[in-house]
Amino acid sequence: MKEKFYKLPIFWIFVGALLVRVLGVRWGLPNEIRNYSLHPDEQVNLLYARQIIPTQLHFTPGAYNYGTLYLSLLRILSDIVLTYAGGMDQAGNIAPAAMGQIHLAGRLVNCLFGAGLASLTFAIGSRTIGKTGAWISAGIVGIAPALLVHSRFQTVDMLATLLAIAAVYAAVRMIEPEAAVTKWAIWGGVFAGLSAGTKYVGLVAVGAVVVAAFIVKQPKTILFAILASVAAFVISTPGCILDREAFMRDFLFELNHSKEGHGVVFMATPPAFLYHIGNLSSGASILTVLLGFGGLVWAMVKKQPWAMIVGAFFLVYYVAVSGGQIKFMRYILPLIPVLALGVGYIVERIKESGKEKAGIALGLLVIGGIDRGGLVQAGSLTVQMMLPDPRDIAGKYLIDKANVTVGLVDDPWFWSPTVNPDADVTRMIGPRRLIELWTSWEKPKVLRYLPEDPRERYEWDVRLLTEMKPDYVSFTSFEYVPFMRMAQVQNKTDLESLYASRYTEFMTELTKDYDKVLDNDPFHAPMVEDMEYVRPHVLVWKRKTTSASP
Repeated sequence: MKEKFYKLPIFWIFVGALLVRVLGVRWGLPNEIRNYSLHPDEQVNLLYARQIIPTQLHFTPGAYNYGTLYLSLLRILSDIVLTYAGGMDQAGNIAPAAMGQIHLAGRLVNCLFGAGLASLTFAIGSRTIGKTGAWISAGIVGIAPALLVHSRFQTVDMLATLLAIAAVYAAVRMIEPEAAVTKWAIWGGVFAGLSAGTKYVGLVAVGAVVVAAFIVKQPKTILFAILASVAAFVISTPGCILDREAFMRDFLFELNHSKEGHGVVFMATPPAFLYHIGNLSSGASILTVLLGFGGLVWAMVKKQPWAMIVGAFFLVYYVAVSGGQIKFMRYILPLIPVLALGVGYIVERIKESGKEKAGIALGLLVIGGIDRGGLVQAGSLTVQMMLPDPRDIAGKYLIDKANVTVGLVDDPWFWSPTVNPDADVTRMIGPRRLIELWTSWEKPKVLRYLPEDPRERYEWDVRLLTEMKPDYVSFTSFEYVPFMRMAQVQNKTDLESLYASRYTEFMTELTKDYDKVLDNDPFHAPMVEDMEYVRPHVLVWKRKTTSASP
């Protein structure tokens, strides 16, 4: 007789992981003081999703920076929210309150995906390394700071991660005794294809199936897996055929964008293959990286077939995301469950050596964050997501000053203090409309130095201070960290030298004529940008009563 589902460990892992994810899930949503989410991609994702019309079998949004599986799901969610909660005017525009409800629905679904990832990790571990190690592995995934935070965003990443690890699970099922190898190879291909249909890099997950096929000496199943992955990708992103020109345009743009970088965000940083080690360490914990990698190597030395599969996935995926100049935390999310399994393997081996309590204690210390990762870091970020955002605090401070001018070092966006409900409007509206928008704001009035040709404007233009002389100046870690980093490196490129000199000149003038009056985190330690979203360093400076400048 089968055990009731609610008595299974996988169910309680799911419930526990879900509960910790819904805490803070309302972070940065549109509200009475802002019309748009503080996450820069959520509004864009929704705009693309609304171009899909499932009832008309129209699944080609015309934009393919990602596959369209998650966007199709988001369109369905948005239709449900708008049907039951309203919020769309006669012109077809979604009101800010309704947009917030749609973002919330998308985030809650991602919380489900994140919780499912913890359960799936347990399922893999219980079939390969043992129950105790599986519990520890699931605990690491359930509480990993990067997975926790990204589960609370309305973005493609959690679904893509869940599907990629599902492909690994299918590959592991292929090597079990009496396994239906062909069936699981096909499922592995389907999951990899759907992952790619969410985020293109997910296709590399089919490599896990290839390794499993060679382990069981049934290479013919590789063809089934590849065909299944292609079919799943085409079904989830039909624009690759029906809108081929636009698809190739955006697909190639993503490839080139990855190679060229993401503006100044990652300039003067180590190569991606090194940078991602730091991402893994802060996204899970240092111990998870060290023990996880050590456990995988140990298992592979012991010729554990499952380790060959997940190890191959880790290697291929790591190489795939380390070939470019963009190094966001979200790129390495699928690698955290793999490292968690490595930690679980070590715990299980310690247990088998007769030191069960020591093994469990080690696992709990990793989950708890004895190295200031794990639960410690996850708890800190969760609290930050539940408290008022520092951009809102700075915005209220400046609004309360009423008839003052506030200087910004860059165009207003998600990084700016909430000095106006439209402060973080998407840049998809275009630079001309954006300038028209923020130059019309009053109480406070926003200033940014604009040359005669606005296209020639640049960040950290000292003329903001020397000529426009705003009453206040505000900027955040999103804006200053890349330039400060470039100012500190020794061997600068010509472009880095230019950027560094502008920043240095600006800060010299600022500290001479302005006093710092608001600082939400004097000991701020920068994180990679897509983790910094929820805890930026926000500064406000006030012009001195008696200024050194004439």
